[in-house]
Amino acid sequence: MKRLFLLLLLALVVGAWTGQMMVTDAGYVLLAYNYTTVETTLWVFIVGVLLAFILLHLTLNLLFNLRLPGGRFRLWRSASRQRNARKKTLQGLLALSEGDWQKAQRTLTRSAADADMPIINLIAAAKAAQENGDATGADDLLKKAQQAMPEASLAISLTQAQIQVSRGQLEAALANLLKLRRKQPNNKQILNLLVEVCSQLHDWQGIADILPQLRRNKVMTADRLARLEQETLLHLLKKQRIPAAGAPLEPEQQVRHLQSLWVTFPETASRYDEVVAEYVDQLMAVQGYKPAETLLRQRLEQRWSETLAPLYGLLKSDKPRKLYQQAQHWLSQHEQSPGLYLTLARLAAQCSLWSEAVGFYERSLEIEANLQVCGELARLLEQLEQPERATQVRDQTFRQMTEGLPNLPTPQPALNAAE
Repeated sequence: MKRLFLLLLLALVVGAWTGQMMVTDAGYVLLAYNYTTVETTLWVFIVGVLLAFILLHLTLNLLFNLRLPGGRFRLWRSASRQRNARKKTLQGLLALSEGDWQKAQRTLTRSAADADMPIINLIAAAKAAQENGDATGADDLLKKAQQAMPEASLAISLTQAQIQVSRGQLEAALANLLKLRRKQPNNKQILNLLVEVCSQLHDWQGIADILPQLRRNKVMTADRLARLEQETLLHLLKKQRIPAAGAPLEPEQQVRHLQSLWVTFPETASRYDEVVAEYVDQLMAVQGYKPAETLLRQRLEQRWSETLAPLYGLLKSDKPRKLYQQAQHWLSQHEQSPGLYLTLARLAAQCSLWSEAVGFYERSLEIEANLQVCGELARLLEQLEQPERATQVRDQTFRQMTEGLPNLPTPQPALNAAE
């Protein structure tokens, strides 16, 4: 409003000044060409020039618009198609998120040609086609996407790998992902898909190879990574139990083989009780008691484990007293450990300390009822010619382990039923 007022004021001032100049001095203009002359006042000449300029401008503008009506129409039509394509793309993506695969595939495919980014439409349409069971359509759409934007090969290949996994084409997906990993070694999506594919193929060595990258790039949460690492290492160890083709190895060779495998594991392997227990169990199976004892002792001194403690009592040694003394040393720190009392009982039995072994077995059962401990104690009592006491131990352990049973109706004794 203020600007309009200033413009009107300026126009009034200019108009007043011009009118005053026209009254004061009309001016004189003479135009001559050959034998023709035109005489007029200065102000009439200026007004004529302005009118001629305006008329020429309007004429040229009209002629330009008359010559290019098709171009303007094409621009309008192109803009209209792009607006419609954006609308259809949004509808297709919404249908995809809602699980309407058929509508999503149809809408996204038809709007791809006029879309601002056809690659998005084609990739999303390929996913919808796969979910809709149209495998051929999905492959064709991915080919069109590759042709439309070759520089988006990473996104297209990832989509192709996901589709291959959903089809169960795991070997093809693995080959595709390994190729992508060489180009993008730290891509989180590629690493996640590799874990999924290798797990389904039971390729635990493949997962072990990428564990450092998973940890370095924080591809998954720490808890999930720990579970994956533990599962992977366990499978690699259990695979060693399967006899290899050819002549069987001597115990010493088997021990060295297990040790060479263990040193390839990450340092975090010793954190997992189940992994250490499997490794120690395999070492003891091939008489590798010395490295098993060293690992167990170091691990238990660093962090106590009820899973590993009982294994210490299964070690064989020419000097079982030394192992027994080591276990007694731990007793001052872990007085309520049923696993430690079980180990002490086993080691006492190896030292022929039968009464001490019985006492430690009983102490372990007092802390925690356990069928294996019960079985070992009952067997020892029977060998010591105490069958009644063995039966008593079995009955007592059975009652302890069945205390939590639900209260259900029971039949009446036969004598009461007869009455």
